[in-house]
Amino acid sequence: MSNKTIYFAIKTALLSILLIPGGAYGMAFLNPLKACTFSEMKIKITLDGNPVAGAKITRSIDWKEEKTDIFTSDEEGNVLLPAEFESSITQVLPVEFISSQSINVEYENRSYLIWIYAKRNPAENFEMNGSPINLACELTDEPKTERKFKSALKTSCKFL
Repeated sequence: MSNKTIYFAIKTALLSILLIPGGAYGMAFLNPLKACTFSEMKIKITLDGNPVAGAKITRSIDWKEEKTDIFTSDEEGNVLLPAEFESSITQVLPVEFISSQSINVEYENRSYLIWIYAKRNPAENFEMNGSPINLACELTDEPKTERKFKSALKTSCKFL
C-alpha cells in the first residue's frame, strides 16, 4: 500500500468521524462538533416536604442562542430533564465554552428559581465531575451561591 493511499484512508476516516450524525444522546467523542450544553438531570420537587405534582418546570440554556423547554412534574414530584446537545464548528476551535443554564419552577401561582449555572466544559455530566445529576429540591429552601464543579452555582437543591 502506498503512502498516498494510507494518507487518503486516514483523511477519509477522520472526515467521517467529524460528520457522523449523533442522536440526542450521541457521544461527543464520535462527533467532536457536538457539545453537551445541559446534562441529563433527575429532580424530585417538594413543598413543605410534600411532593409537588403538576409543577411547570422551565429549563433555559444559552450557548449559541437561548433555548427554552418546558416539563411537568409527575404525581410524586419527579421530573426528568434530558441531556441537550448542539453542534458547532467552535468545538474544534480554541475558544472558551460557556453554556448558561437555569431552571425555574412554577407552582400554585409562585415562581421558584432553583438552578443557575455556567457550564464551562462541553463534556456530558461535567456539571457533577462526570456523575449523573440527581437533585432533591425543596421549594421553601432559599437558593445559595457556591463554587461547585469549576463554576459558580446558585441552587436551592441538594445533590443526591
